[in-house]
Amino acid sequence: MNCSKAFVFLCLLVIVSGHTLAQSKVIDSLEQRLSKASQQEKVDLLNQLTYEFITRDNDKVILYNRQATELSQQIGYIKGEAVAFAYRGVYEYLSGQFTAAHHDLHRGLTLSIQAGDRANQGYTLLQLGVCALEEVENDSALFYFSKSYEIFKDSSNAVTLSKIYRNMSALYGQRYDYEKQQLYLDRAIAIRRLLPDKILLADALTLKAGNMFASGDLDGAEVMLDEAELLVKDYEDDAEDFNDVQHLRALIFFQKGRFGEAVALFDSARVYYLKKLLIRKYITLLTDMGKVFSDRAEYELSLNNLYDALKLSKQQGFEADTYSIRNRIGWVNFHLGDMMQALRIANEALGSGAKRQLQGDMAEALMLKGVVLTELHNFDAARMALDSVIYIYTRWGDDRALSEALMNRGLLEAAQNHPARALALYRESIQRAENSDYSYGLAWSQWAAADVYIHSGNYTEATRLLDLSEQFCHRAHANELLIRNYNTRRDLLAAQNKFKESLKFSMLASTLKDSVHRTDLARRFVNLEKTQEIEQRDRDIKVLQKDKQLAEDKIHLQESRLRQQYILLIAGFIVIALLAVLVFVYYRFYSRIKTLNKVITDKNKNIQAQANQLQQMNAELKHLYHEVSEQNEEIQTQANKLAESNRNISDLNRGLERMVAEKTLELRTTNEELVKHNNELLQFSYTVSHNLRGPAVRLIGLAELAQAEKDIVHVQRWIELISKTASDLDIVIKDLNKVLDLRNEPDQYLEVTELEKEWKQCISLLQDSFTGEEEIVADFHALPRIITIKAMLQSTFYNLLSNAIKFRSPERKLAVTATSKSVDGKAILEIRDNGLGFDTQLHKEKLFKLYKRFHTHVEGRGIGLYLIKAQIEVLRGSIEVESELGRGSTFRVTLPLILEESLQHTVHNQPAEPGSGISE
Repeated sequence: MNCSKAFVFLCLLVIVSGHTLAQSKVIDSLEQRLSKASQQEKVDLLNQLTYEFITRDNDKVILYNRQATELSQQIGYIKGEAVAFAYRGVYEYLSGQFTAAHHDLHRGLTLSIQAGDRANQGYTLLQLGVCALEEVENDSALFYFSKSYEIFKDSSNAVTLSKIYRNMSALYGQRYDYEKQQLYLDRAIAIRRLLPDKILLADALTLKAGNMFASGDLDGAEVMLDEAELLVKDYEDDAEDFNDVQHLRALIFFQKGRFGEAVALFDSARVYYLKKLLIRKYITLLTDMGKVFSDRAEYELSLNNLYDALKLSKQQGFEADTYSIRNRIGWVNFHLGDMMQALRIANEALGSGAKRQLQGDMAEALMLKGVVLTELHNFDAARMALDSVIYIYTRWGDDRALSEALMNRGLLEAAQNHPARALALYRESIQRAENSDYSYGLAWSQWAAADVYIHSGNYTEATRLLDLSEQFCHRAHANELLIRNYNTRRDLLAAQNKFKESLKFSMLASTLKDSVHRTDLARRFVNLEKTQEIEQRDRDIKVLQKDKQLAEDKIHLQESRLRQQYILLIAGFIVIALLAVLVFVYYRFYSRIKTLNKVITDKNKNIQAQANQLQQMNAELKHLYHEVSEQNEEIQTQANKLAESNRNISDLNRGLERMVAEKTLELRTTNEELVKHNNELLQFSYTVSHNLRGPAVRLIGLAELAQAEKDIVHVQRWIELISKTASDLDIVIKDLNKVLDLRNEPDQYLEVTELEKEWKQCISLLQDSFTGEEEIVADFHALPRIITIKAMLQSTFYNLLSNAIKFRSPERKLAVTATSKSVDGKAILEIRDNGLGFDTQLHKEKLFKLYKRFHTHVEGRGIGLYLIKAQIEVLRGSIEVESELGRGSTFRVTLPLILEESLQHTVHNQPAEPGSGISE
């Protein structure tokens, strides 16, 4: 049900997706034409560029749209203004600004009607429908889509008509009318197969694949995705549709158990959506990842992704997404056993009364409430909630969801000890799940029915149903349910006195539970989050470098302007000088002509006139000299300012370089700390896995045998063995608690350690691994005790003895000898076995490395020797190995000998921790 809703949300990003895939050369052509256009042509080009950049570059959308709006209003171009407001509304609702989107789309519609532009009128109505669909206003969306259809139904605009059909399909999907949803989507696909733009077809095929996935038709969904992927590969710039395909294919891979491939596809789509700020799709992907991890019982990872999605959906105002995500968080809390938190979330969803909440989310909240109330034994309220869910899903005809509701209703009847009613409900649930090929529902219902048959004593029918449930658990990869199945089989076999088979299934359940919570997938996503933090810091550094480059560009610009001013001043001075020369030459020529035409008596007047002219020119030259002096002073002032600016910018550059160096050092330190922390966590986790596994499994087996035993004498014997095993386990746990603290101050845990006692403790912990024919000899008389960290020493003994048992030779009885001695002020501990051995020269480079194994016929992970070496190094010691293939191995541990006086000094100077084993 949740898968269906997730893909309905993917359908809502509808209108502009095909157009944003235009090739970059088309955009370049539009921008080149824009520089030469004017008036109405320029408005139309600005609108086209706005349309091309929607969902691709927010800054350019805002820039071009503002220019188109202002220019169209200035020249009175109503048609262009209407288109600009329509595109602005599209951008706003895709950004979650629904109120502003409604306002601008209605304004664009009014202007289109005023301009008589029916094409844009129909387009704007279509966008108003999409905006209403985003807000879960289904009636309003249907009204706008119908109005738009009336305009385009007889037109030649097949592209827009296909978009109307596509959005009508999304609308009926939100109404859970799956027949009409598929009808309209098929119409859109049929039209788009005839269009030259195959990206639109790929988009519709991806949506159909999503619908098929939601209905459980995984093979059909893959066929649609294969066709869509072939289409988008022909368009290199179409990364968005390609990542949509990868997102959906990852979900299918998870369902089919191909986890490695699924994670890789999820990572790729996740990074792309975040990089391109496709927030809605990013939220949907996080929600899908949360559901996947929840189904695989990785609840911590599930909550991390769901809370990230919830935070973003609240910030963006995506109310419908918010309710769906909260319901999913409620289910995770239910599986974690936090019933009150799950009930609170369900009640909040039911009591919100939000008009933007999908009916499916309401039904999901009712389902959650009914299941939680069943666990809390509030049966009447649970029945009311679950009956309401059954009524809703019956009305919709959704067999998958109805199968879950009937199964949960059966659990309620079983909890009230009404087996006949419960079985009737389980049978109907199984029938509904078979009709919809719902493996997860079949696994649950058959397991629940088997549980009822066990309590009624019909063991044959219970076994048959458990076998079927196990098959469907493997098909749906439902690990939590498979654990329940194994535990139920354990109880069934114990009731039949088949205690050996019962113990086998008990161990299978325990092993599977451990493996579910120790997955490499979790580590990948934690590392991915750390990688994201590093990438963010890299981006911060790049921003600082960009600021530095901008400052340098400003300096170059100022210097260029100064050179231009200087050149202009020089040119002005030269022009003035040339003009003065021309004036003088002209005057001399005129004087000569006048002198020839006039009589000698006029010479005196001419001389006087020349003197007057010379005086006037002298005054003008003085004035010109004064102006040049002022300009020189202004140039000097500007030069001083430029020098001051250069000094400030140099200081800024040095500050920026210092900040970059500090950030780089901080990043490197953080990375080193992270690597160290991860290695320590890995070492401790495998210490726990090695040391706790044997006692825990032995406790479970002894407890189940004690429960099944009827002879009180034998029961008393089992209880004594359980008590002894529990004591061993308690010692191991206490020692492991010390290991948690000794990383920081190991010296405070030094104590006198009896070697014989610790060796016998390890033999006791590994008792289940012995056949009774082994020869285990220990001679610690030469050095019976040393001062060291007891937990570390016991872990070393345990791992070396465990390896000797594991890699014993099938050709001879196992013989293990442990000795101790003191040499040159150091303690030498030797553990020798006659096992398989290995070639030390061949494996010299692999010795004591993580995940390195020398024998593959025995189960293991290659961490034992690595763990031993890490612990010996904490004790400031060393370890060596001598081994020969087919003859056995000798491990020699060298530790510093610490005097008891030093131990007393440590005790007096450092307060002892409770339970540390050190006393004054």
